[in-house]
Amino acid sequence: MTDQKLHDELSRIADTTPPLRVPDGLYARGRRIHRRSVAIVAASVTAAVALIVVGFTGLPDRQSDVAPAERNGDLGVPEMVETAPEWLTELDGLGSYAHADVMEDDLDLGVGAVAYVRSSSDENGSVPVVVDAATGGYHVLDLPGFVGKQVRGQESHSALALSPEGSHLAWAWADPTDSDTTPRPAGVKVADLTTGDVRTWNISAQHDAAVYVHNLEWSTNGQWVLWQGWQMRSWRDETFETETSRAGGIGLGEDGFLFTDESSAEADQQNRELGLSREVEWAISDDGTIARLIESHVVMQAPGSEPENRPLTPAVSGEYTGLAFRGTELYVIKQPFGTEVLPVDGTSPGLKTDATGYPRLVGWIGGNPILWQEIDDNLTSFDRYRPTDDIPSSVVVMHRPIAKGATIAYRLIEPGEVRATVVRPDPTWPEPSSGLGLPMIGLIIAALFALVLAPFVLRRRGY
Repeated sequence: MTDQKLHDELSRIADTTPPLRVPDGLYARGRRIHRRSVAIVAASVTAAVALIVVGFTGLPDRQSDVAPAERNGDLGVPEMVETAPEWLTELDGLGSYAHADVMEDDLDLGVGAVAYVRSSSDENGSVPVVVDAATGGYHVLDLPGFVGKQVRGQESHSALALSPEGSHLAWAWADPTDSDTTPRPAGVKVADLTTGDVRTWNISAQHDAAVYVHNLEWSTNGQWVLWQGWQMRSWRDETFETETSRAGGIGLGEDGFLFTDESSAEADQQNRELGLSREVEWAISDDGTIARLIESHVVMQAPGSEPENRPLTPAVSGEYTGLAFRGTELYVIKQPFGTEVLPVDGTSPGLKTDATGYPRLVGWIGGNPILWQEIDDNLTSFDRYRPTDDIPSSVVVMHRPIAKGATIAYRLIEPGEVRATVVRPDPTWPEPSSGLGLPMIGLIIAALFALVLAPFVLRRRGY
């Protein structure tokens, strides 16, 4: 067929073919379907990538919903401290926290303002809490080996203590090994909250006998930690038998110096001979000197020195019930008939307060003492007493149940400030974990979407 005949035949066919009509909006619908397909594919790829990342890194572990500390925030002590929910104290059958997945184990928290132990009403366990000095956020902690999970000893004991400037946290620890054949490893750990670094002292190894540490206290300069505990005759998770009291000091210098005050055992024996049910009251100074109160005299011992006995001025009325250092100056508390804070050396008449019950001297704002005391069945308070004030000023109010051993970073409070503390927002507590949880369910759905629906979309897009 010649070119002319081919041209004529094609022209005839074109003239006899019915016109092709394209429905209105067809191209617009096609563009919408294309965009939808691209969006579905992108979502599938994102879900797949997220699944892969979680598969390698895992879900966030032991992190609460509380926002992390802001390092550039203004540091302050909150005027009101709330107690943590009791469900956080629950333990599983192995002695671990049942809700550890919503607790924090990263101790790079920043400066702390308050630290306390939240105990359960049925003695099932207890959990440590640190309140952030920069944001007021609450950090519920899962501390390695924390002995406070099973609270033993007196109500005033605390196996957790925050340093006066809020930069370090000390707690008593014990190895979970259940054995009486060798000394059960136990002692004190101290975390630098600005770096998260943790240092460990094994006090049982020093004594060649298990030592259960149940009380901790810092010197006012934050360089020494005083520990008190029991040397154990037997120690298992369910049962234990004490032998005698022990105490010692830990210096946070470069050498990590640790010494043990053997005379505390003698003081404990003297207390028993005097018929006193309470244990020895104690304190530590800025140079590491330990002081113990026994009736009407004080036994003092500096690192590397022999103990010295210092008689106190006989109390005309009442008795001496507590003591504390301010730097290297020792003060005692006398009760009843009011509560007096008196210097041991008698250089001043001391300070009379209206504190009731059995207050505890927990720190100083300048030269003015801070006393912990009970307000009522629901509240406890840390109050500042000054000779010029008719009534004390409240520093921190705490909701019960919070252990009496709560500690505050009192060196964050300026002595000249009229208002000692700051207002912080109410805490946001994590929710109890149960089942798979929403994050895991979401990931499963995303995985199914990526593995099942995405190939179908791709095939459809190919068609």
